[in-house]
Formats: sequence, structure tokens, C-alpha cells
Amino acid sequence: MNDQLDTILITGASRGLGANFAKVLASDGFRIIGVGRNKINLEKVILNLPNQELDHHFLELDITDEIEVNKKLSNLNLYALINNAGIANTKLLHKETYSDLSEIFDTNLLGSLNVSNALIPKMIINKRGKIINIASTLGYRPLSYVGAYSATKAALIQITKSQSIELAKYNICVNALAPGYILTDINKDQLEGETGDLLKRKIPLKRFATVDELDTIISMLLNVSNTYMTGAVIAVDGGISTGL
Repeated sequence: MNDQLDTILITGASRGLGANFAKVLASDGFRIIGVGRNKINLEKVILNLPNQELDHHFLELDITDEIEVNKKLSNLNLYALINNAGIANTKLLHKETYSDLSEIFDTNLLGSLNVSNALIPKMIINKRGKIINIASTLGYRPLSYVGAYSATKAALIQITKSQSIELAKYNICVNALAPGYILTDINKDQLEGETGDLLKRKIPLKRFATVDELDTIISMLLNVSNTYMTGAVIAVDGGISTGL
């Protein structure tokens, strides 16, 4: 695979927000490398991206496997990384097993660090790069039954700020996007039921977002002219993080 400096790698690209980010950024003229564990879905996403002449690719990869991540990613010469891959469950914290917690923390937190750490050395050499960590408003305003997920997103917000400080001298900008409740094919049934109605009451705009309402934000964060923004956490949540 020939890598180049207008390439963006997106984890969790086989569905949901990751697949939409890939479509938006391919339309913006970036070459996309989609990463995920579902080869069939990944291939479908990549083959349907606009600007196919840019030679978009996909990589089947488990981001929790540090050795495999380094093997497949450490030689890539990229413009940007979007750490989007994440999983969740709905359990009370005292009901979580060690296995439950390991899976969530390994994917959402350690997996993101594995990918970042594999790609940062080349960005340092190039004195250029962007990292976008996909956090969540649950990272600073948690709810019952999603405590483990919320904890990983809170940690990811702090990692974003730490990375932005550590990497600033190399001209690498690190920011986080913290979406609220976004309707996707994955959560549509849950959010359109009784649980969804209860959640909407907590949102000042009284509705959930659609995936395309993140398009402008992700394009802005990764625009090549956006060179002075780092350490920011941008909430796109209908106002839910602003009040009780």
C-alpha cells in the first residue's frame, strides 16, 4: 500500500460514525484507510466511498492487539488519525465482570492509544499531523448503566489534552469530538423506544442528532488550514452537557 500525507486513518470504519466520517472526508479529497474487525462491512464501506481514484484502502485489524497494530501501522505516513472505534454495554458498575471491563477499556482506551502510539513517530518525523479522539458527552456527564463506557470516554478526553501538550512542539494537533446521542443503524431501535423518549427530555433541543450533523465539525477539525486548534473538546450534543 502506498501511503501519503493526505491520508486519514479511521478506526471503527465499518459502520456508524466511522463509516460516515470516511464518506465525508473522502468527499473532501482525503484518501481513506478504514480499520476494523469486520472485513465484509469494511470492504463495502471503502468500495462505496467517493473519489475512488484516491486509492482508498481498508485494514482488517484488532486494535487491542499491540503487536499486530505496530506491525500493520507503524510504517504508515499519514496526515491524520481518527480514533473512533468503541464498544459499550448497559450494566450497573457493580454488575460488571472483569472480562466486561477489560473488553471495554482495552478497545475504547488502550486500543486508541495503541493506534496513536504506532502512528505518532512518523508524524513527529514529518512535523505534521492531526489526531481526533472520538469521546462522548458521557465522558463528563455519565448516566446509570453506562459507567464503564463513560469512564473510558472521560479518560480519552484527558488523554487528548495530554497528547496535545506533549505533541505541540512537533506541530501535531490533537482534539476530541464529544457527540451526544446520535441516531445510527446500531442504536436506532433503542433510541426510538421508551428509553429514547426519556433521554430526549434531558436534551435542550429535545431530539437526537443524525450522523450528518457531525459532517461540518469533522471537516473543520481536519481541514488543512486549521493549524492552531489543539487540546479542544468539542461537544455536539444538543445542549445536554450544559445543564442538569
